[in-house]
Amino acid sequence: MQAKDDASVEQSQPTQSTSGNGSRPRVLVVDDDVSLSRLVRAILRTADYEVAQAYNGIEALEVAGREHPDVIVLDLQMPQLDGRGFFRELRARGDHTPVLVSSSFGARTAQRELGAEASIEKPFDPDALVDAVTRLFQASRADSQHI
Repeated sequence: MQAKDDASVEQSQPTQSTSGNGSRPRVLVVDDDVSLSRLVRAILRTADYEVAQAYNGIEALEVAGREHPDVIVLDLQMPQLDGRGFFRELRARGDHTPVLVSSSFGARTAQRELGAEASIEKPFDPDALVDAVTRLFQASRADSQHI
């Protein structure tokens, strides 16, 4: 199921910068389950993240190239281009945005197989999701400051 009207960055009132570039950290949520994707968006927005959404790997590559997210939350099972294909193409394009693999079917195994930065098994606790995204963002930010 695809909902193009939701595949954009959610804009809210400006807040204190946490990413160092004058804006809130951006997360791209890639999941073909529209209801779950909206729930993840709501959870992350409550934690003060900007959220972009894509519902398959092809759309996610377009959104990632346009929005330059700080972290990507990636489902594995999707139509058109699945999560594994998306991840491999993202890396082939030289994009090293940290990826949190999110799946009901072997998220940790896929993380190791792909070389992704983190994983979370569905169903997940909302606090665990926010913690994982925050850890990836902070690690990425710390790495970029040491370059």
